[in-house]
Amino acid sequence: MKQEHLPNITEYLNYRQFLQDFYLSKKKGNASYSYRVFINKGDLSSPSHLKMVIDGSRNLTLNTIPKYITAIGFKKKMESQFFELLVHYNQEENADQKIKYFNEIMALKRKQGLSTLEKHQFDLLAHWFHVAIYVLIDLDNFKVDLDWIAERLRKKVSSRQVREALDSLETIGLIEKDEVKGYRQVSGALSTADDLRHLSVHSYHKDMIELALDSLSNDPSEVREFNGVTLKISKDKLPLLKEKIRNFRREINELTSNMDGLDQVYQLNVQLFPLTEVKQ
Repeated sequence: MKQEHLPNITEYLNYRQFLQDFYLSKKKGNASYSYRVFINKGDLSSPSHLKMVIDGSRNLTLNTIPKYITAIGFKKKMESQFFELLVHYNQEENADQKIKYFNEIMALKRKQGLSTLEKHQFDLLAHWFHVAIYVLIDLDNFKVDLDWIAERLRKKVSSRQVREALDSLETIGLIEKDEVKGYRQVSGALSTADDLRHLSVHSYHKDMIELALDSLSNDPSEVREFNGVTLKISKDKLPLLKEKIRNFRREINELTSNMDGLDQVYQLNVQLFPLTEVKQ
């Protein structure tokens, strides 16, 4: 029998991928291992249960999660907890609840002294001030002073949050130490899992909508621009409108990137959403 090299559950953010890798590792170590062996060990009724879960055609339930934990044979209680949280995280459809499970997973990893790179990636995309600080670093008048940064962000964040944001940006390689300015941006793209990106974008836009409401109430019209139009459209032309909005955003981004004397950070939101019932 070959030596088994089973996957580490704490390295996953998708429990179905873990189950697939677990099964293949068991099969590689023992050719007689099968879906039926797994099902029997977990006292599950359907012989195709594991395959259907891996394929995504079936979910785990509060009743079958403990059976899967038994069939896998985790050695540590923390591993069982991690697996159960992953199941809830992957199967949850409500974005706010999904974020709650994600944070619980990251808290468990921190408690075990494990890498939480995914948390740093999530924070960058999900929390408005991480992005704002990243952009602020590129201003001509930037100062690597926590209180100064918090002041520039209109005291909406604390010095501790500024420090945590800088640490996260440095950890994921988007900024690095600079002898002149303290920090400087590092060119390069951020690579994150699709699921994590979609989750963080949900939180990002919620934050930005709240900041826009605050600006509408408290900022004079001279320093902001709020505009809107109610349209009638054909549903099949929606992709065209979305592409034009994306092109406009890219055009504005390119225009501002080439300006001189940069001394402010602004947020541009362009929103297009249905006011009438969307018929499928």
